Amino acid sequence: MTLVAGLRAAAYGVPFQPVAGVHGSDLAALNGWQKIKDPYGSGKDVYVIPAISPDVAVIHANEVDEHGNARVLGSPFWDHPLTRAAKRVLVTAERLVPSAALAAQPELTLVPGFMVEAAAVVPRGAWPGSMHPLYEVDYPAVEAYLRDEDGALEAHLAAAPEQSKK
Repeated sequence: MTLVAGLRAAAYGVPFQPVAGVHGSDLAALNGWQKIKDPYGSGKDVYVIPAISPDVAVIHANEVDEHGNARVLGSPFWDHPLTRAAKRVLVTAERLVPSAALAAQPELTLVPGFMVEAAAVVPRGAWPGSMHPLYEVDYPAVEAYLRDEDGALEAHLAAAPEQSKK
């Protein structure tokens, strides 16, 4: 939640975002987060997370049209504030769809095309992660990638879906 709070602060154009759930942990001290008094008089202190404004956000979407409008059918929990906080947005997508398909249900468009600098169609581009409802996390691939041994990265890249097309 602290990462999302920082992204939301940047998206909202404010210097920080209040967040709950930090009291009692070492996270605030480790990250240098500050507390402020509740300005509404409860007497409680509230941690505030500084705005996080990435230079570039890269998200993977289910669908994109020729104008860069992107639709994510799974949870947009991270993607929505990330794309609003970033200075530039790049989209990869499972498939290209006609603009009319997105216009038929505009409420499902997560990122409007005017926010997208570039888009590319990359089937299975979230691998080894998931892309709801198309595929789940490939846990064996993640575990293999995390092995602390020579050649793990090379083996992971060789197993990527785009390698099967060569």
